[in-house]
Amino acid sequence: MPKPSITSNAWSLFLGIALLQAGVGLQRPLLGLRAEEAGFSTLTASLVMALYYAGFMVGTRFVGHALAKVGHIRTFAGLASTASSIVLLQGLWISPISWGLCRLAFGVCCAALYVVAESWLNDLATNQSRGRILSVYTVIAVGATMSGQYVIGLATTSGFTLFAVASVMVSMALVPIALSSRTAPPVAVPEPFTLRALYSIVPTGLVVCFLSGMSLGIIIGLGPVYGAANGWGAITIANFVGAPLLGSVLLQIPLGRLSDRVPRRGVLTAASAAAAAMCFVMLAISGAGLVSIVCLGLIGGMAFPIYSITVAYTNDWLRTEQMTGAAALLVRVHGVGAFVGPLVAAPAMSASLNMYFCVPAVIFVVMTAYLLYRVFLHDAPPVEEQSRFQPFPLRASRMVVALLYRRRH
Repeated sequence: MPKPSITSNAWSLFLGIALLQAGVGLQRPLLGLRAEEAGFSTLTASLVMALYYAGFMVGTRFVGHALAKVGHIRTFAGLASTASSIVLLQGLWISPISWGLCRLAFGVCCAALYVVAESWLNDLATNQSRGRILSVYTVIAVGATMSGQYVIGLATTSGFTLFAVASVMVSMALVPIALSSRTAPPVAVPEPFTLRALYSIVPTGLVVCFLSGMSLGIIIGLGPVYGAANGWGAITIANFVGAPLLGSVLLQIPLGRLSDRVPRRGVLTAASAAAAAMCFVMLAISGAGLVSIVCLGLIGGMAFPIYSITVAYTNDWLRTEQMTGAAALLVRVHGVGAFVGPLVAAPAMSASLNMYFCVPAVIFVVMTAYLLYRVFLHDAPPVEEQSRFQPFPLRASRMVVALLYRRRH
């Protein structure tokens, strides 16, 4: 049976997403190193980086309604230009307050840009191509982020050049979107699902999703700060932050497919326990050598799929018409966790850099204990009644859930 085709308009969107993610990826090690050079404390740099997640939550909450009034292309153009300008301002105006405001605003812009791209992909997808489009979207987003991090080796971090390069990447994301021959799709805002209602049906989904957000917010968000505080070079930090992303690409599909064949809570428990174990191993070794990189890859390979599997597990309990609203709520809960995690870890890291691994290790231990409690004391849907696993992009907006669950007639 031939694979479902992906249209040229979808590839244009993928190119725009790749350029945007490359700009986002470059900023991670760049800001960490530049903050260290500027004399930011570990606590200050960590809090600045965490504000991106706060902006992301704000952006995903309100942009859908704005799109309905302004339109996709205008919204994307305006926010891509704004995000590009914000990157330049970070290179011109270096202070904790200005950077904090910039990271907050950049998070809002990125959230809105993801909403535009994802709602457009949803409009382009058919029942036959939807799964493939989502998989390609996930791989491209992660791959572009990793590639962007390595651009940091092209110039010194003490100058303005890399900020300009990141700005160009974000600006260029507008080009394939603006030149697309497709007219703007309608905005399909997911139906609301209350926190209380979802918790009453499947508390495991909410708790694990929040804890997953906390751990990944620390591992990805504060990785550059940790590397810069250790005095590492740009490429070393790129390797350090990129290893968990690579691990997620390699292991997300295998673990997800395994969760289709055995009870999902068992897979979640094993992945959480393995991630905790790798964090403790990282506490026992130092530096960013090959062994550390392998361990980091395993941390990412275990930790990232937890989010996608949790979404699938939540859907096992829900009716079809409830899935979109519930998944949108999980996106927000995960985002809140990604913001809270660095806020918890930042003060601890200012006392000891080892807390960068210790705090996620504790979070994974708590997650494992909670999952074991649920496994032994509460039933779950049998394997034959489980829904099908789909990879879920980590920093996607709530609009991506329509790509998973919207039906075409």
